[in-house]
Amino acid sequence: MLNETELKRNEAIHRILGKVEIDTIIKKINGRKLKQVERNYLSRSIRPKLIGAKLLSQQNILDLIQKTNKTKRSNIIFNLSRFGYDLISNYNFLDKINLKLENLIALIIAEYPESRYIESIPILILKNKINPLLLLELALKYNIKNQIGYLLETSFIIAKKFKITKRIFYLKDLLNYLELSKENEFFLLGWESDNLYKDFLRKTSPKRIKKWNLLGRYFDKDFIKNAKVYL
Repeated sequence: MLNETELKRNEAIHRILGKVEIDTIIKKINGRKLKQVERNYLSRSIRPKLIGAKLLSQQNILDLIQKTNKTKRSNIIFNLSRFGYDLISNYNFLDKINLKLENLIALIIAEYPESRYIESIPILILKNKINPLLLLELALKYNIKNQIGYLLETSFIIAKKFKITKRIFYLKDLLNYLELSKENEFFLLGWESDNLYKDFLRKTSPKRIKKWNLLGRYFDKDFIKNAKVYL
C-alpha cells in the first residue's frame, strides 16, 4: 500500500528523488492523468533511479558497507574513557583501537547517536584539544555540520556557565562558520525513527536545537548538569 506521508517526509527518499518526482509518482500510482513533462520525468529520471535502487537493494549493498566499516561499540566506550569520559560498561577491551578525538566525535554522531554518547561530546571538547580543521573535514565527510555546530555551541554555553570560555575560544571561528553554512535540511540528532516520533519532535524539540535545523530532546540544563559530574 502506498504511504504518501512516508514518500513526502522521509529524508533518505528525498536524497534520491526530488519533490516533483515524488509528486509525479503519487499522481501516477493514484491513476491521475500525467502531463507531458511528468511523463518525461517518469521515463527519463524516475524509472532509472528506481531500477538502480532496486538492484542495489537486491545485492544488500547497504548491509555490506555498514558491516565493513562499523566501529565496535566497545571501542567507542574505550575511547570515551581515554578522553576523560568514563561510562560504566561490561565490555572487555582486548581488541581496543585508539581513535583520534575528532574521529570519535564524528563516529558517535554518524554511527552511535545514543543520548549517553551524544551528551559526552561537549565534555570531550572542553576537556581535550580539538583540531578544528580535521573536525570540519569530518563534518563535511559525514554530512553532520549541523550536529557538530549544535554540540560545539553547547560546549560554549557550558564553558560560559563554568567560567572557562578561554579554554575553547580557539574554536569560535569554527562555530561561526558552521552556523553560517549549516544545512537547510532537518536532521535527527539521534537514531532514525518513525514519522510519528518525528512529528512529536517537530513540536517538542527545544528552540536552540531547531535553530540548527535539528530535531531531538536535548536540553541545556541537562548538558550543564552532566558537566558538573565530568568537568
